[in-house]
Amino acid sequence: MPTIRPLLITAQKDDAMAEQGVITRIRMFLAAPHRRRLVIIGAAGVAYLIGLAVALRFDWYPQGLPGYVYLGLFAVLGAATARRWPVETLVLVTCYTAYTTLAPLPPQLYGLYLGAPQALVPLAIVVFIMISDGGPVVAPAATFGTLALLVILPWRDIVGLLVESRPLSEALLLDSGEDRSVLVAELVACALVIVFALMLRRQRRVAEELAAKNRELTQLRAAEVSRIAEQERTRIARGMHDEVAHHVAALVIRAQAALRVANGQPEPLEQAMRDIATSGQDVLARIRTVVRVLKSPPKTNAAAPLTLIDELEALFARVRSIGYDVDAAVRVSDEVPAEYRSAIAAAVQESLTNTMLHSAAHSVQVEVAEEPLVWTVRVSDPGPARERFADMPKGGSGLEFLADRLASLGGQLTSGTDGEGWTVTAQLPRTAAGTQQRKAAL
Repeated sequence: MPTIRPLLITAQKDDAMAEQGVITRIRMFLAAPHRRRLVIIGAAGVAYLIGLAVALRFDWYPQGLPGYVYLGLFAVLGAATARRWPVETLVLVTCYTAYTTLAPLPPQLYGLYLGAPQALVPLAIVVFIMISDGGPVVAPAATFGTLALLVILPWRDIVGLLVESRPLSEALLLDSGEDRSVLVAELVACALVIVFALMLRRQRRVAEELAAKNRELTQLRAAEVSRIAEQERTRIARGMHDEVAHHVAALVIRAQAALRVANGQPEPLEQAMRDIATSGQDVLARIRTVVRVLKSPPKTNAAAPLTLIDELEALFARVRSIGYDVDAAVRVSDEVPAEYRSAIAAAVQESLTNTMLHSAAHSVQVEVAEEPLVWTVRVSDPGPARERFADMPKGGSGLEFLADRLASLGGQLTSGTDGEGWTVTAQLPRTAAGTQQRKAAL
């Protein structure tokens, strides 16, 4: 007994997996639209034949039973082939309909005869599929309309009246065996087949246009997301450069100064090491701040930011501490918008970093002025040019990032040689900042 139960469980699992495999194969088979359509058409044909069998079982013997059988077969055949061979299917079903309704059938084939509107069903299905699928309209509609008139109306009596030169209005008084309202209803039903096919055709066309527009919008959205991601990557790179490059350059300069005084002068070396340790901690703190901002949105209860003057003074003190003579003239108010304040500080910091990296000068002049229309930043050094770190790869992106940042605020950046030295000038329009503040206030 202990060995039988695991075998039963394993067998049940195998049966379940086999059943799931069959279901999966059926779903894969029906995944294609044309296969699913053929299965539905076949199921409808089988249901029709089963309905005939049930009718015979209950002694309801329809007149012309072979005609009903062939009617179902041609309807299924037409529905199955109308999309792939539309013209051939239309011709075949039209010939069958005309032969069984208009031709004088021999007595042995009389069971194929069916009157309107049953005899028009296969042709109506084929015409509906052709028109609604975007195929030709005039030929199928004309063929179906002509046969509908010939099958439904008592045209033989009408022709007889015309041959006898009797008024056509007498056709309304002829006894054709059917109520005139029934004939009108049958003609209206045939017309509705064309109307509904045209409506479905239009609906499908509109759906295709909407799907195409949706795909286009999806592509545009993907391109926009890609563009935003690229801008965000540029912003992150610029932020890392602004926060780290300046401090790392100062660290390296301190380390070089420490190496020069390493032999026989322990006091300056000790102070230099303290400065390097402090600056290194500052760099790590700034890197962590950038990472923290990238990981989560800034908190609303953060401490109030430094004013522009305080931020620039801290920057000048850091540069002076490594031996540079900074001649600074800052004339700005405390009402500089945050984004413009950050851009001005970045322009000063990047210019000082370039002086430390690419100039032999030990002095630098900084001027930050608030004019009626613009804020102006001008940083210059007397030179001469000299790469402080010769092994460092050339082609930094600091000025390029700064130019993009200023351009996004409507400003501009110019830089170039000034005698043996180098000058960087940045300008930001105050009018654009005022407009931005008014929009924010609204």
